[in-house]
Amino acid sequence: MKIPLEKFSISNNIIQAIVDQPSNAPKILKEDLSNHKTEISYLIDNYLPGRYKVSIFKITDLIFGAELQGTFKINYNATEFSGCELTETELDNFINVNFAIDKDTLQVILTGEEIRERDSFEEF
Repeated sequence: MKIPLEKFSISNNIIQAIVDQPSNAPKILKEDLSNHKTEISYLIDNYLPGRYKVSIFKITDLIFGAELQGTFKINYNATEFSGCELTETELDNFINVNFAIDKDTLQVILTGEEIRERDSFEEF
């Protein structure tokens, strides 16, 4: 089993705002996550078959469980372009993500759901 992980930096000011304003913490973190679209796209890419690429995603249901830890859901749409056939296939799905903010390293660690190993002949 594989569990995708992505990390990115977060400022001390953002961490302090989250700690000082617990009722606004989800909004504060969600705004900061919007500055890390590349890292979040990399996390989603782990779940996509073949030549699919993320076309759009939205973070929902962000909840803090502990002071600097929690969960959220990424709803995403991925598209596969087949140049030979000039066709486009879309895939709508979601991923549940755990997050942890490390005050010492000033990093956000995103951990996705387990990806089970697939047989090479298995369809998605």
